Amino acid sequence: MKSVDQPATAELGNKDYPKVWQSHIPQIAWGTLLLFIGVAVGYIVVLSSTANDYLPYPIATLMCTYFAFVSFTVLHEAGHGAIFQVDSKLKPFEAAIGWIACLPFMIVPYKFFQKIHDRHHAFTNDPDRDPDKFNLGERWYHVVAASIWLPLQYYTLAFTRYRSVQTIRNTWPSTVVYLVLMAALLVMLVWSGYAIELLCFAVIPAVLAMFILAIFFDYIPHHPHKSLSRYHNTRIYPSSVLNILLLGQNYHLIHHLYPRLPWYTYRNVYMEILPELKKNNAAIENIGHGFRLSFMKSTVMNQLLDYGHAINMLVMVKDIEKLTNDSVAVTLQLPQGESLKFKAGQYITVSKWLNGHHQTRCYSLCDAPGSNTLRIAVKKTTEGLMSGFINQDLKVGDEVVVRGPFGTFVYPPKSTGYSYNSSASKIEELVLIAGGSGITPILSIMKTSLATSDPLIHLIYASHNHDELMFLKEIDELMSLYTERLKVSYVVSRHSKERLGTHRRLSEDTLTELIQFGGNRHYYICGPIGLKEMTVATLSKNDVEESCVHVEEFTKAVNEPHGEQFNVSILTENSEKHIIKVATNQSILEVANARGIAIPHACGDGTCGSCKCKLRSGKVRQIDASIPGITDLEQAAGYTLACRGFPEGDVTIQTL
Repeated sequence: MKSVDQPATAELGNKDYPKVWQSHIPQIAWGTLLLFIGVAVGYIVVLSSTANDYLPYPIATLMCTYFAFVSFTVLHEAGHGAIFQVDSKLKPFEAAIGWIACLPFMIVPYKFFQKIHDRHHAFTNDPDRDPDKFNLGERWYHVVAASIWLPLQYYTLAFTRYRSVQTIRNTWPSTVVYLVLMAALLVMLVWSGYAIELLCFAVIPAVLAMFILAIFFDYIPHHPHKSLSRYHNTRIYPSSVLNILLLGQNYHLIHHLYPRLPWYTYRNVYMEILPELKKNNAAIENIGHGFRLSFMKSTVMNQLLDYGHAINMLVMVKDIEKLTNDSVAVTLQLPQGESLKFKAGQYITVSKWLNGHHQTRCYSLCDAPGSNTLRIAVKKTTEGLMSGFINQDLKVGDEVVVRGPFGTFVYPPKSTGYSYNSSASKIEELVLIAGGSGITPILSIMKTSLATSDPLIHLIYASHNHDELMFLKEIDELMSLYTERLKVSYVVSRHSKERLGTHRRLSEDTLTELIQFGGNRHYYICGPIGLKEMTVATLSKNDVEESCVHVEEFTKAVNEPHGEQFNVSILTENSEKHIIKVATNQSILEVANARGIAIPHACGDGTCGSCKCKLRSGKVRQIDASIPGITDLEQAAGYTLACRGFPEGDVTIQTL
């Protein structure tokens, strides 16, 4: 099936792409309302025709399957609030339409689906947080089984992994009522002798429709489920014919970019923003010719970002090496032919769902740049949830979410203008000071400098005892290769039978004895906070310039208050009132979360729009038009997003 979609290049000119999508949002989505009416009329015609023997049951079953498929689009649009504008007087009818549209699926209540689906948009392709992630394998029969199982998977997740998610818990009462009423209706129909009709007009169509929907709304748009980035986690396979058959879902990426768009606008928006999509290397695929399909082989959905300068994807564990009794080196396998362009000393984040929460930790890369693998070292810490999991439970073949690289603790140092291929601001010596697992970025810096430039290097590696020293074999190999350039001093504070290093603490006196001050030396420091503070103080005392001292500090996950603070009153749907202090550099959502105040939310970055709230008084910063969770019209009507709500004075918000 050949695509005929081509951009109208003469009209693309200087479009303001972030605002294009908003121009396609109508006050009333008449196309969706017509679908709703058409489905209702269709069911009436089919049921009356079969009752009067005008229509055979097999044909009626197929027609009901199609009506269920179409009904899902209405349910889906209502769930995204895409039928009526948020300030419309007709908005209350949207929920009613959603509840009616969910009836063909029997076990999928509207509110429950809405909140579960929000998580799919917020965490697309994240195996721990995306409820639509297929986990039953890659073979066709696994996919079929997973597709049929998907609605039941929602319930399994809701009462296990998501049981502490407040937005999901809030749907439980309506879910129970719906299921009880639906069960009563089904029992009544069977009891009344309509079991065959129920099977042909409801049960079989529901199962078939859910299978088709799972394939075309979930599996095909997102397979191979690796990339988590906005432009690469969902594909487009352009086709005018499929646009009609699938009700726009072959342009599924447009829906994920802008969930508030009605289904019948996807193709038009695609055509208008095509240059922007290409600029971001979006997953746009040719579906092939005839019966030879060429999509679902996308490299874009399994690629690094920004031409290899960033990563945001699922990565498989290639190797786990035991370093010490309480530390391991983990090698992560990048996609074939890919190499992450990081700087020596930088770190990545590793995320995993543990103990009912999404856990994210920062781990420095311990190899020199240029490899198609990433290697980190993780030391188990007391009560360390992630470090304990990686050391004890992580296995080769497992996948983790990896993002990065991050950090300014890099070599060559930016302050000198020094580069691998330049003699500018030549460094005389690198003094690398590591404590415990702080050796990881230091090792990367040391390898990089040895391989690409020519300063002398003095590694000072401190530990409580010899058994806790990491990468000893690699350090020994480097010492044998670079005997004239690399010097290593181990400082071990506890006695051991091993004759390695000096048995003493790393202190001001020890540093003064081991290193020289002055000249064009640069000092890299990574380790426990006490070691870093003592080392920096010692260097300062010996008149070492600040520009020559580099200390590893991982970026803090939560913004510290900065600037003026304002009172933010939060009125919840349970009629509770909370007052918090929020600074100008903080969002309402992040402070509320830190205080344990439940505001409905999912993604936290403005994509899904599930933290939308009514601004009762006061003013917040205008949200940029590129944020898909809210429109300019909604902001003008007094709505904002808690995750993007930065107060500009005292405000009061009402959660929805």
